[in-house]
Amino acid sequence: MRAGKGIRLRIPLYKQTTDFTCGACATLMVWRYFDKKVKLSKRNEFLTWSDMMALPFKFSSPFRIAMFFLKKGFETKLMTSETSSDSGARFVCQRVDRAERRLFLRFFKAHNDLLKKRIGSSILHRKPTVADIRSALTARNPVIVLVDSYYTMKDRGMHNAPHAPHWVVVTGYDGGKFHVNDSIREECRRPGKLMMTDHAIRKAMDTYRRFGWASALIVIAKKVNANPRSNRFSNCERLANDPTHSPKTTFTL
Repeated sequence: MRAGKGIRLRIPLYKQTTDFTCGACATLMVWRYFDKKVKLSKRNEFLTWSDMMALPFKFSSPFRIAMFFLKKGFETKLMTSETSSDSGARFVCQRVDRAERRLFLRFFKAHNDLLKKRIGSSILHRKPTVADIRSALTARNPVIVLVDSYYTMKDRGMHNAPHAPHWVVVTGYDGGKFHVNDSIREECRRPGKLMMTDHAIRKAMDTYRRFGWASALIVIAKKVNANPRSNRFSNCERLANDPTHSPKTTFTL
């Protein structure tokens, strides 16, 4: 849909059912945009999350989100300012025992290094910008962005909003404002479809300053080839009743 100088993609809103599946929900919304057979459901939320959690933690890895779409045949680009393979993990491990922290960080770094090798040609090693979001949307490509949830929740009218890493979908722009699908279910005055100013988006994307998490932006375009596995979640009941199905084996790293 176009209106004047703006553009807005018809991406549905899905609200997450946990405090750690925002990445999966953002992925599910974009996937549904491309494939109307995909169901927005709690079952698919967790099946998707199982494909992209940043082992050994629960949060969603930008590398696994990118890999998810690449494996389904979509043109995918990940822009990230990451220079260290343990970006974000140190923030999560703050309250973990020192010995466990070292073990977790070592595993996390090795896992990320492997992921980066597998999708290396799809990674642009630079800090993403608001201009990148606008350019992708102009080409009618959805954008998944890592932000500080403080800015989305504040925009939705929540007082004393917390600062936390959070994945959202940017669905369009209109002048100097952007349409954003925010999956957080928190009690806010306004729903999860919101408008954020250019300035607010820019501040929200500065996740490194607040958490030490490298900024990340994932652009997804149409499929480049047929992939028989692309409809893996379209029949939820079949998957639920299949005793041989194991969503954790989707990626053989």
